[in-house]
Amino acid sequence: MDKRVDKPAPLAFSTRAEKLREKLTEEIIGGALAPGTKLDEQELANRYGVSRTPVREAIRQLIATGLVQSRPHRGATVAGFSSERLTEYLEVATEIEIACVRLAATKMNAEELAHIAALHAKMGDMLNDPNRFSVLNDQFHEAIFVGTHNGVLVEMAHALQVRTRPIFRVQLTISLRTRQSYAEHEKILAALLRGDAASAELAMRVHMQASTLELERLHRSISASSKDK
Repeated sequence: MDKRVDKPAPLAFSTRAEKLREKLTEEIIGGALAPGTKLDEQELANRYGVSRTPVREAIRQLIATGLVQSRPHRGATVAGFSSERLTEYLEVATEIEIACVRLAATKMNAEELAHIAALHAKMGDMLNDPNRFSVLNDQFHEAIFVGTHNGVLVEMAHALQVRTRPIFRVQLTISLRTRQSYAEHEKILAALLRGDAASAELAMRVHMQASTLELERLHRSISASSKDK
């Protein structure tokens, strides 16, 4: 029996470390990499067709998030993701997104509104392709960040997004929540087009809470499955 497994396609040079970190984050949150799993630099380099340099950087970033831990004589191992830590990330992400959309509703110009509307339309064509949908989803939220016209808030959003983006992608790619997410975005977009800050804030809160509930459900399911093994 042929037990060979197709290797993932090589990662783009300019973003190898970032993309590898996101892939490993998704595997940790999704349960493919269980707590205690050793992250061997050479094995990961071979698996993803990269040198050990971006692998080492990706692991360093994962250690900073708490998803991976490094111990003397043991190297880097998956630390897992506690429900408490997950909740903390999601709470902060929700408040940042709400602050951004509230401000964007009063500051986005016609060109920016046209751009985010176009992104939303493209997402409607990708409801059955969660990976492409998730990329457009990132761009949709990025458009809101930029629409705040507030550099400090954008920096804060980006700093948090480095840690939370792979987590939020899980609930789109694993649970296939694309259609519900698209409907939630529809209400956010409508509020932005009206310049209605209060409605935009409410729509974003509903969206983030729905994502949070699904992520917490997935985490409980994965944790229970790991204990049963």
